[in-house]
Amino acid sequence: MQQFVILSIDGGGIRGVFAARLLELLRSSSKLPAFNLIAGTSTGSIIASCMALKIDPSIIVSLYQASGSIIFSKKFFFGPRLLEKAVQSSYDNGRLKAVLRQVFGKKRLHDVKLPLLIPTTDLKAGSGHLFSSFANDNPYLYEAILASCSAPTYFDPTVVDGKLLADGGMWGNNPILSAIAIARDHFKVPFDKIKVISLGSGHFSGFYDDENKRWGLINGWKIRTLTEFLASLQSEATNQIAKKLLNQNQLLRLNFKSDNLISPDEFDKTDELIQFADELYITEKIRIDNFLNPL
Repeated sequence: MQQFVILSIDGGGIRGVFAARLLELLRSSSKLPAFNLIAGTSTGSIIASCMALKIDPSIIVSLYQASGSIIFSKKFFFGPRLLEKAVQSSYDNGRLKAVLRQVFGKKRLHDVKLPLLIPTTDLKAGSGHLFSSFANDNPYLYEAILASCSAPTYFDPTVVDGKLLADGGMWGNNPILSAIAIARDHFKVPFDKIKVISLGSGHFSGFYDDENKRWGLINGWKIRTLTEFLASLQSEATNQIAKKLLNQNQLLRLNFKSDNLISPDEFDKTDELIQFADELYITEKIRIDNFLNPL
């Protein structure tokens, strides 16, 4: 059996531009292999869907640059911003929906011929829900993506086919294990034939320190900080498990590290994220080439 190549892309809001830029660099250097399965969570589902539809990565980067300020435009709120987070989501997912509909039109999941996997969270069932281009359910592609992007406190949940769905990043911000499980169970791929390119959206340190004296939800844990910490923790823990499941020559994880958190809605940081991608591509070029050349 030939090698089964998976592309896995983490969630992270505007930080998805990092993964999109990396794919652009790989495409320009003719290093992108043919993928057998593409998985993406939240913002990663946007990139994954574009890649599955053969949309050039440079166009994906431009999409983030052009649409960030539209998607993350604050709702009107008469009162303190601190109180706003207690009573409503910060952003109108109708804006995100409009952008996604413009990009993906009336395509349904089954219109995507390359196997595509999009994790979401079923709030009523209290479980994860996986959309895929090869499953029985067949919503509009933009609906599945919108559901996966509906991060708590940022966007309201999304209703798709009667299911109340939210961000897949609540349990699968790094979708690599779901992708491996699908490769094994659905496509019957032996472990030794699996190759994974896993793109992160930043690993940040310094979320908390021991100077905090009060650990309330507002003044200690801080709801947005906690949300980002848990997503980052899930991504890193999942990557560590994947490294134990796969050999070194089966997994290429590309991610950047920073002491300063870039929030998912900081659309003015796209240039900085592109720079992170450019720098990582240069410093990791030998490792990248060694992994991709045989593919």
